[in-house]
Amino acid sequence: MSERWHVLGVGAIGGLFACRLQSSGADVTLLAREDGQPTRELIVKSDQVERFQFAQQNLLTSQQPLEHLLVCTKAWAVEAAVKAIAPRLSAHSAVVLLCNGMGLAEIVAPLIGEAQLVLGSTTSGCRRSTENELILSGEGSTQLGTLDHSAEPPPWLSCWHRGIPNLHWETDIRSVLLTKVSINAVINPLTAIHQVCNGDLLQSPLWEKTHALIAEVQLLLRSAHALDIAAALPERVRAVCESTAANHSSMRVDVERGARTEVDAIVGWLLRDLTPNPPATPLLSELFEAVRQQDHLSSSVG
Repeated sequence: MSERWHVLGVGAIGGLFACRLQSSGADVTLLAREDGQPTRELIVKSDQVERFQFAQQNLLTSQQPLEHLLVCTKAWAVEAAVKAIAPRLSAHSAVVLLCNGMGLAEIVAPLIGEAQLVLGSTTSGCRRSTENELILSGEGSTQLGTLDHSAEPPPWLSCWHRGIPNLHWETDIRSVLLTKVSINAVINPLTAIHQVCNGDLLQSPLWEKTHALIAEVQLLLRSAHALDIAAALPERVRAVCESTAANHSSMRVDVERGARTEVDAIVGWLLRDLTPNPPATPLLSELFEAVRQQDHLSSSVG
Protein backbone atom coordinates (compact mmCIF):
# COMPACT_ATOMS: atom_id res chain seq x y z
CA MET A 1 0.00 0.00 0.00
CA SER A 2 1.45 3.36 -1.00
CA GLU A 3 1.92 6.24 1.43
CA ARG A 4 -0.83 8.84 1.38
CA TRP A 5 0.27 12.50 1.20
CA HIS A 6 -1.79 15.68 1.06
CA VAL A 7 -0.21 18.87 -0.29
CA LEU A 8 -1.36 22.26 0.97
CA GLY A 9 -0.14 25.22 -1.09
CA VAL A 10 0.17 24.10 -4.71
CA GLY A 11 2.32 26.89 -6.10
CA ALA A 12 5.59 26.25 -7.91
CA ILE A 13 7.33 24.36 -5.11
CA GLY A 14 4.22 22.66 -3.72
CA GLY A 15 3.25 21.51 -7.20
CA LEU A 16 6.76 20.29 -7.98
CA PHE A 17 6.99 18.27 -4.76
CA ALA A 18 3.52 16.82 -5.32
CA CYS A 19 4.74 15.55 -8.69
CA ARG A 20 7.98 14.21 -7.22
CA LEU A 21 6.15 12.37 -4.44
CA GLN A 22 3.71 10.85 -6.91
CA SER A 23 6.64 9.71 -9.06
CA SER A 24 8.02 7.92 -5.98
CA GLY A 25 4.83 5.87 -5.70
CA ALA A 26 2.99 7.96 -3.10
CA ASP A 27 -0.78 8.52 -3.24
CA VAL A 28 -0.92 12.34 -3.46
CA THR A 29 -3.99 14.55 -3.02
CA LEU A 30 -3.97 18.33 -3.55
CA LEU A 31 -5.80 20.61 -1.14
CA ALA A 32 -7.57 23.75 -2.35
CA ARG A 33 -9.54 26.47 -0.57
CA GLU A 34 -12.28 26.65 -3.14
CA ASP A 35 -14.52 23.99 -4.64
CA GLY A 36 -13.28 23.04 -8.07
CA GLN A 37 -12.67 20.00 -10.18
CA PRO A 38 -12.19 16.73 -8.25
CA THR A 39 -9.00 16.14 -10.24
CA ARG A 40 -6.20 18.40 -11.41
CA GLU A 41 -3.36 17.98 -13.87
CA LEU A 42 0.11 19.41 -13.28
CA ILE A 43 2.70 19.59 -16.07
CA VAL A 44 6.41 19.72 -15.30
CA LYS A 45 8.64 21.01 -18.09
CA SER A 46 12.44 20.65 -18.12
CA ASP A 47 14.35 18.69 -20.75
CA GLN A 48 11.17 16.70 -21.16
CA VAL A 49 7.48 17.17 -20.41
CA GLU A 50 5.83 15.12 -17.65
CA ARG A 51 2.12 15.12 -16.86
CA PHE A 52 0.67 14.18 -13.47
CA GLN A 53 -2.96 13.65 -12.47
CA PHE A 54 -4.08 14.28 -8.89
CA ALA A 55 -7.20 14.01 -6.82
CA GLN A 56 -8.14 17.39 -5.35
CA GLN A 57 -10.09 18.19 -2.15
CA ASN A 58 -11.48 21.32 -0.53
CA LEU A 59 -9.40 21.75 2.61
CA LEU A 60 -12.31 23.43 4.46
CA THR A 61 -14.97 20.77 3.81
CA SER A 62 -13.18 17.44 3.44
CA GLN A 63 -13.03 15.30 6.57
CA GLN A 64 -10.52 12.68 5.38
CA PRO A 65 -7.86 12.06 8.07
CA LEU A 66 -4.37 13.23 7.12
CA GLU A 67 -1.53 10.74 7.43
CA HIS A 68 1.18 12.93 5.89
CA LEU A 69 0.79 16.64 5.13
CA LEU A 70 3.20 18.78 3.11
CA VAL A 71 2.67 22.53 3.66
CA CYS A 72 4.09 24.85 0.96
CA THR A 73 1.95 27.95 1.39
CA LYS A 74 3.25 31.49 1.60
CA ALA A 75 4.64 32.21 5.07
CA TRP A 76 1.86 34.67 5.91
CA ALA A 77 -0.80 32.07 5.05
CA VAL A 78 0.61 29.19 7.12
CA GLU A 79 -1.22 29.82 10.38
CA ALA A 80 -4.73 30.11 8.91
CA ALA A 81 -4.18 27.16 6.58
CA VAL A 82 -2.91 24.83 9.30
CA LYS A 83 -5.69 25.90 11.69
CA ALA A 84 -8.23 24.92 9.03
CA ILE A 85 -6.70 21.50 8.56
CA ALA A 86 -5.64 20.71 12.15
CA PRO A 87 -8.78 18.73 13.12
CA ARG A 88 -7.85 16.13 10.49
CA LEU A 89 -4.46 15.45 12.11
CA SER A 90 -3.69 12.86 14.77
CA ALA A 91 -0.77 11.71 16.90
CA HIS A 92 0.17 9.42 14.01
CA SER A 93 0.30 12.24 11.44
CA ALA A 94 3.42 13.94 10.05
CA VAL A 95 3.48 17.58 8.96
CA VAL A 96 6.34 18.78 6.72
CA LEU A 97 6.70 22.55 6.61
CA LEU A 98 8.50 23.57 3.40
CA CYS A 99 8.01 27.34 3.44
CA ASN A 100 10.15 30.46 3.27
CA GLY A 101 11.07 32.34 6.41
CA MET A 102 11.56 31.70 10.11
CA GLY A 103 9.28 31.61 13.14
CA LEU A 104 6.77 29.34 11.39
CA ALA A 105 7.55 26.26 13.48
CA GLU A 106 6.69 28.18 16.63
CA ILE A 107 3.34 29.12 15.06
CA VAL A 108 2.50 25.66 13.73
CA ALA A 109 3.63 23.40 16.60
CA PRO A 110 0.84 24.40 19.03
CA LEU A 111 -1.77 23.90 16.30
CA ILE A 112 -1.02 20.30 15.36
CA GLY A 113 -1.17 18.58 18.74
CA GLU A 114 0.89 15.40 18.90
CA ALA A 115 1.53 15.20 15.16
CA GLN A 116 5.19 15.09 14.13
CA LEU A 117 6.54 18.40 12.81
CA VAL A 118 9.36 18.32 10.26
CA LEU A 119 10.94 21.47 8.82
CA GLY A 120 12.48 21.71 5.39
CA SER A 121 14.45 23.86 3.00
CA THR A 122 14.95 23.40 -0.73
CA THR A 123 17.02 25.06 -3.43
CA SER A 124 14.99 23.49 -6.24
CA GLY A 125 14.44 26.01 -9.02
CA CYS A 126 10.89 26.09 -10.29
CA ARG A 127 8.42 28.69 -11.50
CA ARG A 128 4.78 28.45 -12.50
CA SER A 129 4.15 29.71 -16.03
CA THR A 130 0.41 29.00 -15.93
CA GLU A 131 -1.96 27.68 -13.27
CA ASN A 132 -0.99 24.07 -13.98
CA GLU A 133 2.38 24.35 -15.76
CA LEU A 134 5.66 24.24 -13.83
CA ILE A 135 9.02 25.15 -15.39
CA LEU A 136 11.90 23.34 -13.68
CA SER A 137 15.19 25.24 -13.85
CA GLY A 138 17.28 23.20 -11.41
CA GLU A 139 16.92 20.10 -9.24
CA GLY A 140 18.71 21.72 -6.30
CA SER A 141 18.89 19.98 -2.93
CA THR A 142 16.38 19.49 -0.13
CA GLN A 143 17.07 19.27 3.59
CA LEU A 144 14.65 18.07 6.26
CA GLY A 145 14.92 17.79 10.04
CA THR A 146 13.26 18.38 13.40
CA LEU A 147 13.92 21.04 15.98
CA ASP A 148 14.74 18.40 18.60
CA HIS A 149 17.90 17.50 16.60
CA SER A 150 16.68 13.97 15.93
CA ALA A 151 19.32 11.91 14.16
CA GLU A 152 16.80 9.18 13.32
CA PRO A 153 14.88 9.95 10.14
CA PRO A 154 11.18 8.98 10.02
CA PRO A 155 10.14 5.82 8.16
CA TRP A 156 8.34 7.82 5.46
CA LEU A 157 11.61 9.43 4.36
CA SER A 158 12.32 6.43 2.13
CA CYS A 159 9.41 7.55 -0.06
CA TRP A 160 10.99 11.01 -0.37
CA HIS A 161 14.36 9.51 -1.23
CA ARG A 162 12.78 7.69 -4.17
CA GLY A 163 11.31 10.87 -5.66
CA ILE A 164 13.24 13.88 -4.33
CA PRO A 165 16.76 14.41 -5.76
CA ASN A 166 19.62 15.31 -3.41
CA LEU A 167 17.60 14.81 -0.23
CA HIS A 168 19.33 15.01 3.15
CA TRP A 169 18.17 14.50 6.74
CA GLU A 170 19.74 17.16 8.98
CA THR A 171 20.22 17.03 12.75
CA ASP A 172 20.53 20.85 12.90
CA ILE A 173 17.77 22.05 10.61
CA ARG A 174 17.54 25.42 12.39
CA SER A 175 21.01 26.37 11.15
CA VAL A 176 20.01 25.35 7.63
CA LEU A 177 16.92 27.56 7.80
CA LEU A 178 18.83 30.45 9.39
CA THR A 179 21.41 30.29 6.61
CA LYS A 180 18.68 30.40 3.96
CA VAL A 181 16.78 33.28 5.57
CA SER A 182 20.02 35.27 5.90
CA ILE A 183 20.77 34.85 2.20
CA ASN A 184 17.19 35.72 1.29
CA ALA A 185 17.29 38.81 3.51
CA VAL A 186 20.10 40.17 1.33
CA ILE A 187 18.83 39.14 -2.11
CA ASN A 188 15.05 39.38 -1.92
CA PRO A 189 14.35 42.94 -0.74
CA LEU A 190 17.06 44.47 -2.94
CA THR A 191 15.82 42.72 -6.07
CA ALA A 192 12.19 43.51 -5.16
CA ILE A 193 12.69 47.24 -4.60
CA HIS A 194 15.09 47.77 -7.51
CA GLN A 195 13.25 45.33 -9.83
CA VAL A 196 16.41 43.55 -10.95
CA CYS A 197 17.55 39.96 -11.46
CA ASN A 198 19.61 38.21 -8.80
CA GLY A 199 22.86 38.50 -10.74
CA ASP A 200 22.53 42.29 -10.94
CA LEU A 201 23.29 42.52 -7.23
CA LEU A 202 26.92 41.64 -7.96
CA GLN A 203 27.29 44.47 -10.49
CA SER A 204 27.50 48.24 -10.30
CA PRO A 205 25.55 50.22 -9.16
CA LEU A 206 23.98 47.74 -6.69
CA TRP A 207 27.10 45.91 -5.51
CA GLU A 208 27.84 48.53 -2.84
CA LYS A 209 24.35 48.12 -1.38
CA THR A 210 24.65 44.34 -1.53
CA HIS A 211 27.99 44.50 0.29
CA ALA A 212 26.55 46.83 2.95
CA LEU A 213 23.49 44.64 3.41
CA ILE A 214 25.64 41.53 3.86
CA ALA A 215 27.58 43.36 6.57
CA GLU A 216 24.38 44.30 8.42
CA VAL A 217 23.01 40.76 8.31
CA GLN A 218 26.38 39.53 9.57
CA LEU A 219 26.07 41.90 12.54
CA LEU A 220 22.69 40.38 13.40
CA LEU A 221 24.02 36.84 13.08
CA ARG A 222 27.05 37.58 15.27
CA SER A 223 24.84 39.14 17.91
CA ALA A 224 22.97 35.80 18.00
CA HIS A 225 26.30 33.88 18.17
CA ALA A 226 25.74 32.35 14.72
CA LEU A 227 29.38 32.99 13.89
CA ASP A 228 29.88 30.28 11.26
CA ILE A 229 26.80 31.36 9.32
CA ALA A 230 27.94 34.99 9.49
CA ALA A 231 31.43 34.15 8.24
CA ALA A 232 30.12 32.15 5.28
CA LEU A 233 27.43 34.66 4.27
CA PRO A 234 29.38 36.75 1.69
CA GLU A 235 30.40 33.69 -0.32
CA ARG A 236 26.96 32.09 -0.03
CA VAL A 237 25.23 35.24 -1.31
CA ARG A 238 27.68 35.47 -4.20
CA ALA A 239 27.19 31.80 -5.07
CA VAL A 240 23.40 32.09 -5.11
CA CYS A 241 23.49 35.29 -7.18
CA GLU A 242 25.84 33.69 -9.70
CA SER A 243 23.95 30.38 -9.97
CA THR A 244 20.57 32.14 -10.31
CA ALA A 245 21.82 35.24 -12.13
CA ALA A 246 18.86 35.50 -14.53
CA ASN A 247 16.21 34.56 -11.98
CA HIS A 248 13.64 36.83 -10.37
CA SER A 249 13.42 36.41 -6.61
CA SER A 250 10.06 35.34 -5.21
CA MET A 251 9.75 38.71 -3.45
CA ARG A 252 10.33 40.59 -6.72
CA VAL A 253 7.66 38.44 -8.40
CA ASP A 254 5.20 39.15 -5.59
CA VAL A 255 5.81 42.90 -5.79
CA GLU A 256 5.39 42.87 -9.57
CA ARG A 257 2.12 40.98 -9.25
CA GLY A 258 0.82 43.24 -6.52
CA ALA A 259 0.73 40.24 -4.18
CA ARG A 260 1.61 40.14 -0.50
CA THR A 261 5.28 39.31 0.08
CA GLU A 262 6.98 37.15 2.71
CA VAL A 263 9.16 40.02 3.93
CA ASP A 264 7.93 39.76 7.52
CA ALA A 265 8.94 36.11 7.89
CA ILE A 266 12.35 36.79 6.32
CA VAL A 267 13.61 40.30 7.09
CA GLY A 268 11.11 41.11 9.83
CA TRP A 269 12.01 37.96 11.75
CA LEU A 270 15.73 38.77 11.57
CA LEU A 271 15.17 42.32 12.79
CA ARG A 272 12.67 41.40 15.50
CA ASP A 273 13.28 37.84 16.72
CA LEU A 274 16.82 36.65 16.01
CA THR A 275 18.37 38.37 19.02
CA PRO A 276 16.93 40.31 21.99
CA ASN A 277 19.35 43.22 21.48
CA PRO A 278 19.77 43.69 17.73
CA PRO A 279 22.46 46.05 16.46
CA ALA A 280 21.61 48.99 14.21
CA THR A 281 20.86 47.90 10.64
CA PRO A 282 19.74 51.05 8.82
CA LEU A 283 19.81 49.71 5.26
CA LEU A 284 18.07 46.43 6.09
CA SER A 285 15.45 48.29 8.13
CA GLU A 286 14.89 50.77 5.29
CA LEU A 287 14.38 47.98 2.77
CA PHE A 288 12.05 46.17 5.14
CA GLU A 289 9.84 49.22 5.47
CA ALA A 290 9.93 49.82 1.71
CA VAL A 291 8.70 46.30 0.94
CA ARG A 292 6.08 46.52 3.70
CA GLN A 293 4.84 49.72 2.10
CA GLN A 294 4.46 47.82 -1.18
CA ASP A 295 2.47 45.18 0.71
CA HIS A 296 0.26 47.90 2.18
CA LEU A 297 -0.37 49.39 -1.26
CA SER A 298 -1.19 45.96 -2.66
CA SER A 299 -3.70 45.23 0.10
CA SER A 300 -5.27 48.66 -0.35
CA VAL A 301 -5.74 48.11 -4.07
CA GLY A 302 -7.02 44.59 -3.46
